[in-house]
Amino acid sequence: DIDTLIIDFGSTNCLHNGKLRKGKINITYTGNYRDSLSVITTTFDDYHVNDKLIQGKRIVTNQGENNSGNMWFTIEVNNASITTTNGTINWESNRIREWVNGQNTYNIDDDRYQITGSANGNGVNGNPFTMTILDPLNVDLGCLSSSSCIIKSGTAKISPSGYPDRIINYGDSLCDCNVDVIINGTTYPLVIGN
Repeated sequence: DIDTLIIDFGSTNCLHNGKLRKGKINITYTGNYRDSLSVITTTFDDYHVNDKLIQGKRIVTNQGENNSGNMWFTIEVNNASITTTNGTINWESNRIREWVNGQNTYNIDDDRYQITGSANGNGVNGNPFTMTILDPLNVDLGCLSSSSCIIKSGTAKISPSGYPDRIINYGDSLCDCNVDVIINGTTYPLVIGN
């Protein structure tokens, strides 16, 4: 059996979590998030965030427990795009989400995940890029009570064609939006938006 959840923000912009949103998010699921082999698929219907059109499909599949006894999920993103006034960003990705803490409670404040994987696509100028997670991204949903940024640590490498690699370092386990971007050995502190 497949159930469907539709989140409808309407046809005109409304403010939700600090962002203007309109359109629909469509979610189908074959079982509960915690059920082994359940599949949750997210698509969009004329969905905009801050007047940028969001498209694509995300498929999350519960793969059961790994050798460490942790539940893990595959996350596949296909034909994703963000259309802006400057052009369109396109990407696809394959990631693994391991639930390393909090799976025995129904309180998201103790949920911790480790994310690994890669992506590829192109920026608004059409320039292709690849992204690889070098050190697992440590996601802490407990951060939501104080910050919109939930990645506490880990590193990723973005490799835009024709340009030096960018290493994104998410820091030292704090619930903040501070990252270091390292290009050609030079570190640029950056505060990422929500």
